[in-house]
Amino acid sequence: MGINDRLNQLNLKRALSYLKRNGVGKTYYKVMERLDRDNDEADYTEKVISGRLSGEELQRQRRKSFFHNYRFSLLVPAYNTDPRLLRQMMDSVMAQTYPFWELCIADGSDTDDVKETVAEYCAGLKEEIRSKIRYQRLNRNRGIAGNSNGALVMATGDYVGLLDHDDILTPDALFSIMEVLDTGMERDGNIYSNRYKAVYSDEDKTDLECTRFFDHHVKPDFDIDLLRSNNYICHFFVVRTQIARRAGGFRSEYNGAQDHDFIFRCVEQLEPPEIYHIPRVLYHWRSTPQSTAENPDNKLYAYEAGKRAVRAHLERIKLKASVTDTSHLGFFRVRYETDDQGVKIMTKDEWDYLTKETFDSIEEDYIMILGRDIEPLTGDYISELAGMLSRTEVGAVGGKVFDRHGRIDSAGYMYDEEGKLKPLYRGMNGHYSGYLHRASIQHRVDGLPGDCMMVKKEAVDFIDKPVLSDKYITVYDPFAKFKRKGRRKPENRA
Repeated sequence: MGINDRLNQLNLKRALSYLKRNGVGKTYYKVMERLDRDNDEADYTEKVISGRLSGEELQRQRRKSFFHNYRFSLLVPAYNTDPRLLRQMMDSVMAQTYPFWELCIADGSDTDDVKETVAEYCAGLKEEIRSKIRYQRLNRNRGIAGNSNGALVMATGDYVGLLDHDDILTPDALFSIMEVLDTGMERDGNIYSNRYKAVYSDEDKTDLECTRFFDHHVKPDFDIDLLRSNNYICHFFVVRTQIARRAGGFRSEYNGAQDHDFIFRCVEQLEPPEIYHIPRVLYHWRSTPQSTAENPDNKLYAYEAGKRAVRAHLERIKLKASVTDTSHLGFFRVRYETDDQGVKIMTKDEWDYLTKETFDSIEEDYIMILGRDIEPLTGDYISELAGMLSRTEVGAVGGKVFDRHGRIDSAGYMYDEEGKLKPLYRGMNGHYSGYLHRASIQHRVDGLPGDCMMVKKEAVDFIDKPVLSDKYITVYDPFAKFKRKGRRKPENRA
């Protein structure tokens, strides 16, 4: 998608809305960053088309047998759906290489279009296939949450998957989920169970004709901090049916963000190892001028609902925190309260030369390590980072560090495919928000710069030198900002 594709009435309207909220400067950099990403994705449609599975591979998948064949119930809330898009959605389900599924359509439409379309579609199917498409006309439109609950009531499968009425699954979507579940089988005597209770995949967007694909969303493995910042899981989310029901299904007070709230209620019942991420696109999200996918301004209420969903989640797990908007719709800032634990500030040099005796003598609960050339730009950075560190599972937290030229010097580190720590967004324009705004929202990272982080004393193992224990997670919080005044020294991180 190039600049000519972006210069249309809809995007100009979106730009004006962003301008009103955030001013000229931020709008300029948002537009420039958007065009840069479009340039990076210039050949994405070709990659999608060329990467489609061969007929031979699809047949191999159809012949594959698993130790235990779980059945998937695909939940589809329908409301006045365009018949053409509804058929395309059903086509994508019919094309699944894994055969044990049922399609549960709960229809709250004002007209008979959906009912007639489903009836016409099923008329030409064999009985064993037709019986897998379950349709229920609701007595009224109950909203997206209520209609989704109507579909959940119909479900008889082991797992349920969330599917919008106009979106598209890849042919191997359910097969890929089943492959993961097959590896998660565990045996206790004669009892078999599965360690994976929830699975999600990457996604992208497609146009009305399904001829153009864009906005490839590469997701990380499960990250509760990122989920509190934004509903990054979204599609394709599959969860054990009993967990979905125990979560209470979908709640109408979060309409527009009902899936965000639902996912929170599901994952609150699970441990991170029970949630599996498939790093492959299994879901094409339909992008139309009326949809949130294309125009976030169309559903501002949804982002208010999302913010309330995050607050409710934090209240349920008894974490005291405030949740506020960022400059990007649907992306939030969580600020955790702290009980004013003591914070000892020391330079990186002091940290490097600590002895076990000196370390043990530190009375404060938290230690803030700052390089001599690091200058805090946020006046309350201590309380910002300490709030994040007050959480039981967090062992270290760091902020956003700019270099002396205003570019990003550090936004945390992540392991690459070779197992090496790679700096995130280093050298990127400091005004840019990063891939899917990740440089500007809180999320988990694998490492932090050793000369700019706050650590929890109890999370440090001291052998020959202080080392962060792998029992704790490490978090990046961009709302604490710093500047590196000198040139970067040889790499050191933790």
